[in-house]
Amino acid sequence: MVLTLPTAVLGIFTAIATIDRVWKLIRYSPEYRPLNSPRYALDIFQWGYFLVLVIISALITSALGREDKDHDDHDFQIRLMSLPAAVLMYVVATLALLSLALNRSGWQLPFRFGSVEAGKVVRPAVYYIVEDVVAVDGGGGIEYRKAFGARYDSSRVFRQMIFDLSLVWMLYFYVFAILFTILVFTLPKAAVYAVGWAGPFPLAGLMAVWTTFYVREKLREERENLQDDERAPLLG
Repeated sequence: MVLTLPTAVLGIFTAIATIDRVWKLIRYSPEYRPLNSPRYALDIFQWGYFLVLVIISALITSALGREDKDHDDHDFQIRLMSLPAAVLMYVVATLALLSLALNRSGWQLPFRFGSVEAGKVVRPAVYYIVEDVVAVDGGGGIEYRKAFGARYDSSRVFRQMIFDLSLVWMLYFYVFAILFTILVFTLPKAAVYAVGWAGPFPLAGLMAVWTTFYVREKLREERENLQDDERAPLLG
């Protein structure tokens, strides 16, 4: 019961948020959908979210179903129930790694992937996350998707920034997923649930602060490069 109640509450809020987001994507108006996307195609972030949700739900369901099969006063069960945040980081890091590998190899999409047309190179994971979250959850809509894609296509600095952010966040997720997995299986049983669920978020907050400063610096560099490009013909 101690494990079931918070899990059920989390599940309710997750379901509400998911329904609201999916409705924005599939309603008749294409305002929030990826560019030129079919009505029911959703977006890349939503499909990734579903993947994570399925994996974590399977973990939680299997853990709850164990009861006390190990006859250890639910010790192993509680440790399994403390892993969802680490599992989330493993999955996101692996998807980011895949996107970076495909991007660096120049692999061209055989079909439309979100707003990115077939024939274009796969973009780093952060590109899809930012575009989809800002367009749907942030209310930016189609106009934001167009502007974001155009900026990525036209700016070398912006493309490198997206790649670097994807790389750094991938490494962060792998390192701390491993760390929290170790902690969950080594700390006393009384501490692991709180550590496993809450521990990663303050660290993610620190990463978010670093990301903010890094993005500001790269955008400043982008503006300076743009000004130099505009002056170049006159200087020549």
